Amino acid sequence: MSMVAAAATATATSVRAQSAKQEDPIPETPHQSLLAIEKAFAAVPKAEPTMLFPQIREQLKDAPPFLRDAKAAINVRSYYRDQVSDASTGARWLEAWASGGSVAFESGRLFDLISGGFVLYTSFPVHAPIEHDGTGLLKPGQQQYGVLGQLYGKVHITDDHEIIAGRYLFETPFLGPQDNRMSPKTFYGYVLRGSFGGPDGGPYFRYGGGYVAAMKDRNATDFVSMSRAAGAGEDRGTGVLGGLFRWGPLRIGAIDYYAQDTINIFYTEAKIATALGSDLLAALSTQFAAQNSTGSNLLNGGTYWATSEFGAQLQLGYRSAIATAAITAVNAGFNIQTPWSGNPFYTDALIQPFNRAGETALMAGLSYVATPLGLPGVGASVFYFRGWTQAPASGVPVLEDEWNFSLEWRPNWDVLKGLWLRAQYGQARVDQNNVRTTVDEVRLILNYGIKLY
Repeated sequence: MSMVAAAATATATSVRAQSAKQEDPIPETPHQSLLAIEKAFAAVPKAEPTMLFPQIREQLKDAPPFLRDAKAAINVRSYYRDQVSDASTGARWLEAWASGGSVAFESGRLFDLISGGFVLYTSFPVHAPIEHDGTGLLKPGQQQYGVLGQLYGKVHITDDHEIIAGRYLFETPFLGPQDNRMSPKTFYGYVLRGSFGGPDGGPYFRYGGGYVAAMKDRNATDFVSMSRAAGAGEDRGTGVLGGLFRWGPLRIGAIDYYAQDTINIFYTEAKIATALGSDLLAALSTQFAAQNSTGSNLLNGGTYWATSEFGAQLQLGYRSAIATAAITAVNAGFNIQTPWSGNPFYTDALIQPFNRAGETALMAGLSYVATPLGLPGVGASVFYFRGWTQAPASGVPVLEDEWNFSLEWRPNWDVLKGLWLRAQYGQARVDQNNVRTTVDEVRLILNYGIKLY
């Protein structure tokens, strides 16, 4: 089977997408709604969780920096996922409730030059019927797992430039954690990253580049080469290089991924935001991705292929409410590939990725954080998606719709800082080849990050 046919079949039958955007909380303003390229090269501020043992920090205040500045944390995660697919050709039911989380440690600097750390991830079944396997919360067969997903060292060249080597978590548009199950994707390699300029107001440039040899999937315990993760039958790594320029309201960045004999992915994105009044903010962003096979074309039996995508998004924020509209369009020749992360496109949904060959997709949504009502941390959102294509590379014509609903609570009380409760529901409908498939999915997620000291 050619890669074109295989991609069309895979997209039609197992498109149960793993949306990368589900990693993010509901934003309060368009400024907090970060682009994929911004998350790759920007320091994202996060609420500091509660410190469980502050006395340890006090006892270490006179110790060498290697110990004094060390950090230890745990993250408790409980996740229930239920997905039911119904079609005239049959039904499918995936269900599991898992609990676990992660334990993390990072040292301070030794000789003001070297530091290191590790993160251990675990997932255990609470309710996991074997006949409903496949949620991705557990290993195949509804089995528990534990994995040392991160084990890394850092060389701090200066305060603004560093080298990272080992197992690490990278967050870029097409190579990222996709942290919407029990544990994220992590990668093995080395990178140099840093920044120039002032991060506030003036011109600012952040860059990163390196080589990634292997990755661990979300519910896996072993690392595989980047090319095999993409679907090739031989081992190849991936070179990565990119950067983000920021000046006032303007953001523009680009990144390229090159895997020998496998795939090249180029991605660029830009955003500009402006105030339209004291409480009204507008943000316009665009994205473009180009993909093609490389070398011996291991993904397509030796045959060259290429594809691309363009998207635009407009957000209007009024106080803590955001109205969003977006459009994306994929080249008709080939499906967009996402072998190492979730889908960074504006029309990516909870269930469907809307990345088929030739697919045009529209999205409209509304989100609200109830801070003005005296309920800080309580947020809700609703989004609607519609996509369609008649490209031969997608098989017969496809029409698909999806509704997404989210409700979350992130309390700012001292004892509960770091707690994040989410309830998500998605309903998708796909019409293809005179067959209508409906998919209903429920996710109930608890995250509780605790800084030990």
